[in-house]
Amino acid sequence: MGIAALFKQTALKLPDKVAIEFEEQRVTFKEVDLNANKAANAFQSIGIVKGDRVAQFMPNSLELVYSLVGNFKNGSIIVPMNINFKEQEIHHILHDSGAKAIITDMERLPIVRNVQPKLPELKLVILVDGNAEGTFNFNEITKNASDKEPLTVIKDEDYSIIFYTSGTTGKPKGAALNQTNITSNVKALAQTWKWTEVDILLLTLPLYHIHGIGVALCGSLYIGNFTILRKKFVAEEVLETIQKR
Repeated sequence: MGIAALFKQTALKLPDKVAIEFEEQRVTFKEVDLNANKAANAFQSIGIVKGDRVAQFMPNSLELVYSLVGNFKNGSIIVPMNINFKEQEIHHILHDSGAKAIITDMERLPIVRNVQPKLPELKLVILVDGNAEGTFNFNEITKNASDKEPLTVIKDEDYSIIFYTSGTTGKPKGAALNQTNITSNVKALAQTWKWTEVDILLLTLPLYHIHGIGVALCGSLYIGNFTILRKKFVAEEVLETIQKR
């Protein structure tokens, strides 16, 4: 069973339970599922299909969550990138992975623009927070997309994410994880940590890191717990949130 299928089970079991809180917005597991369907179908409509690599280059947000789960649903392969990277770093990862699309924000668009002419395989730029010539706006393409489950057939051995190493012995190298790598991990964590749907997770890790995506987000969407998502780690805010909860 693939990653998205695991999440679907949770959405069917706990449709009206709040899944994620982000900057005063609350969305249920059903809403996450439907918005991810819209993202997956929107991606398909602009030419992102199973096996295509899609780079994610933006801070934590609900749009990023919908995009990530949408990638899982339509079979495109996620390539997370550190939001602090500059031209040299993103050029290497985009070139090495053969990314067809990148999802980013207006703040990082100039960095993408500077490397795009050197990357013939990078055909699509999607913005989550604005409009610019030659780009798609994430909210615009998903607004009218179907919220029906995509028809893509996902197999256990299909790749899902390519994480890039820190590159301490050279340039970062892509570590490709298939569907089973992720699903077996979250199942093991649920058992080992006794992680249940009554737990509350404060998620301040970046969703470009393997723990942020592969453990915290994927684990929560599988288990069904309530997640408080923050854009970044701010010590005072974290302590205040823990005290309140």
